[in-house]
Amino acid sequence: MNIEALEKVGDYFKEKELDIALLSNPATIAWLTGYAPSNQIGTNPFEGGPALGWWHAGKLTLVLSDAESTAAQAQGIETRDYLSYTIESPAAGFLNQGLVLKNLLKESGNLKGHCGVEFNFLPAALLEIIKDSLPLVSLAPLDGSFDQLRAIKTAREIELLRASLRICDLAQFETRRLIQPGISEIELWDRVKCQLDMSAGCRLPIVADFIAGSRTADIGGLPGEYIIAAGDAVIADIVPRLNGYWGDNAGTHFASEPSPDLKKMYQIVLNTLKKGIAAIKPGVLACDLDKMLRNAIQDEGYAPYPHHSGHGLGTSYHEEPRIVPYNQMKIQPGMVIAIEPGIYVPGTGGVRLEDVVLVTQDGCEVLTKHLGN
Repeated sequence: MNIEALEKVGDYFKEKELDIALLSNPATIAWLTGYAPSNQIGTNPFEGGPALGWWHAGKLTLVLSDAESTAAQAQGIETRDYLSYTIESPAAGFLNQGLVLKNLLKESGNLKGHCGVEFNFLPAALLEIIKDSLPLVSLAPLDGSFDQLRAIKTAREIELLRASLRICDLAQFETRRLIQPGISEIELWDRVKCQLDMSAGCRLPIVADFIAGSRTADIGGLPGEYIIAAGDAVIADIVPRLNGYWGDNAGTHFASEPSPDLKKMYQIVLNTLKKGIAAIKPGVLACDLDKMLRNAIQDEGYAPYPHHSGHGLGTSYHEEPRIVPYNQMKIQPGMVIAIEPGIYVPGTGGVRLEDVVLVTQDGCEVLTKHLGN
């Protein structure tokens, strides 16, 4: 359990005069408890919706399937389990989850007042159960309420992020080591992914852009059958989840000597990334950092990249602070931020480089080491 995060949320609920709450965002649940289900196979057909967190009397209880409860209980989390897989009756995950939730709400007594709810991840089938079980309670949306709280990491969270980022650095090292003309994108990716799983000692949930050649001008995509040619660029943007926390970094690698155009693009992006890292300190606005990075690329004669300039990391792989034009959030100590400028030229290729930093009292510490930091 993340005691510091639970205390933050408890203080937030007191400020908002919320005595009870129902949480459904998997990133919120992972942040508060450390529990994060495997997502290797997508939605489990025997389960209902995501794990639910019931906050009452200062205590958090998870409602989740019996297939996942053992992993949660091993972390000291109180659970209420519902039946998932059985051969004795048809699959009824949503129904079973709803019944357990209904009983839990009734056990909480004749509650009144306001109940905070994360609606965005809540199955619609459960909404009527909540209303029927809490007839004297008004429901107040909580979605997005914890974004600022989650943006400032605790010491424990920073260590978990460091571990995930070491996996990212290994991915860049292995890509650089294994890349060669004649290998396909998917074959190269499979070899890299194998090394990551072995290093972690488990199957890692991973999001990744892994593309080569002219496709690098398209910014991102999944590895395919394209055969890497001499001089090709390979963009490897690697986002693994380890122990509930996501890492992220991006490198651009070359199969033998790249063209002068690609070499020039690489150096400009690297210089821009270094400039952005040097500018990070408490009080800087996210939008100003974004503008500086985009302008640095544009000043070199290239079109500004169409994606974000960076983002926070945590129990979600893209969270506050978002380094984008609209965001006036101030950078603060304890934030962990990925910075990722790029250049993409149709017919030539693309380059993206990404490092992750921890904001300190007077600047930042670079947490990723794949670029020699």
